[in-house]
Amino acid sequence: MALDELDLRIMAELQEDGRRSYRDISERLGVAPGTVRSRVLQLIEDGIFSVIAVPDPWRMGYRFHATVALKCEPGTSEQVADQLAERGEVGWVGLMANGYDVMCEVTLPEARSFGLYKERVLANLPGVTGIDAFTIWDVRKFNYRLLPPAVSNGEHRWMQGA
Repeated sequence: MALDELDLRIMAELQEDGRRSYRDISERLGVAPGTVRSRVLQLIEDGIFSVIAVPDPWRMGYRFHATVALKCEPGTSEQVADQLAERGEVGWVGLMANGYDVMCEVTLPEARSFGLYKERVLANLPGVTGIDAFTIWDVRKFNYRLLPPAVSNGEHRWMQGA
């Protein structure tokens, strides 16, 4: 699906406030509420975006939050990623193209829990040969405001403010 200017403006509105009503968005953009509704539903159905609640693990009482990087034997990284993706304490999982094969985000009640988690869960995944954890003690920016890559005058959007 090719995104047009209205799709991008609707996405920007929802990224600013995912609870914003179709009516409010329609008034802000000068289009009918039904148009906003149908566009949003089509964007969601096409997998362009989803509207979700993002919990703050620290405020929920979790005391251990880390990005975990795994090295795997050849041919096992997809299986490892799929098994991690099924676990509730794992926020996201990615297959990597650097010195690691799989990375994921893990949130646990406390730091001591990670020692057991590392031994009982991560080390028992098929083909895992190395585990590194990058502990996050504070987050200064957390948002997913992302629009399709735009190029004007040979310069990408992110380069324009650099």
